[in-house]
Amino acid sequence: MDVVIDGIKYELSTTDRCAAVLCNEYSGRVVIPSHVQYDAVLYDVTAVSEKAFAASSVTEVCIGDEVRAIGADAFRDCEALHNVVFGNKLLLMGAGAFAGCTALKCICLPDNLISVERSLFDSCTSLESVTLGDSIESIGEYAFCGCSSLEQIVLPESTTTIEGWAFRDCSKLKSVFLPVSLCEIKRGAFWGCSSFSSFDIPVTINRIEQGVFANCTSLQHVTIPDTVLDVGYGAFYNCSSLCEIVLPSSVQSVGEQAFRSCSSLQRICVMGEVPPMCGGEIADAAVYLSAALYVPAGCVGEYGFARIWERFGNVEEV
Repeated sequence: MDVVIDGIKYELSTTDRCAAVLCNEYSGRVVIPSHVQYDAVLYDVTAVSEKAFAASSVTEVCIGDEVRAIGADAFRDCEALHNVVFGNKLLLMGAGAFAGCTALKCICLPDNLISVERSLFDSCTSLESVTLGDSIESIGEYAFCGCSSLEQIVLPESTTTIEGWAFRDCSKLKSVFLPVSLCEIKRGAFWGCSSFSSFDIPVTINRIEQGVFANCTSLQHVTIPDTVLDVGYGAFYNCSSLCEIVLPSSVQSVGEQAFRSCSSLQRICVMGEVPPMCGGEIADAAVYLSAALYVPAGCVGEYGFARIWERFGNVEEV
């Protein structure tokens, strides 16, 4: 049954005595309690339903300690929302729950959460500070996409995966702490992070996925560990400030357009005695003509006959 108590609409379950917050006309500061009483029966408020507050005029939300789930798009496009306090039993926030909350500046996620779901804070353009709980295992697709005010983020030691486009177009992002637990950085994860000047890829990563650093136009230095086997399609596309790249001997393949539009690239060091396979043109014609390709001693001939590598006009031994 649906009831309204103190301006908040609930769906009450008489079987388990739980309540879920439903869509209603909400504005200003909203306090979601841990319990509500109706007809002398006490109900635990355990959920906020999908789209419950979407596009409303709420400015602040305090979520009770019994709330365990916040539904998808629950607060999407609440453009006046600038402060959210989460309860300590929260286990799940659905996709896009706070997407488009353009006034939100600071967020602190509780420790019980194990994932930052898809598009959770997509287009939160004022978001400057994010504190992730200690149990976060994955950062979902587009989770922080378009958070153009975010300058740094620390991923906890529990994090194993950054999904595709997770930090796409975070144009002010300069610093990301990546834990040793991290195993995967999916395609486009840092696409358009145009304030990166350097990036150290963790030794736990074995593949640089498609477009991971594409359009990181300020990126000057990147460290690729000798655990990386493949550099994906367009991995460093339009990294126009990148002047040098070192591919360790572990790299077996380089994807098409991996260094396309890297107009400052002057030095490429490939440490493998066997030339990595190339899926197609890896760079612009100007790079083939002007950049120096450094290869292991005695391997100039090998690279001179290898597909794509043969196009470099200046090949020298390391």
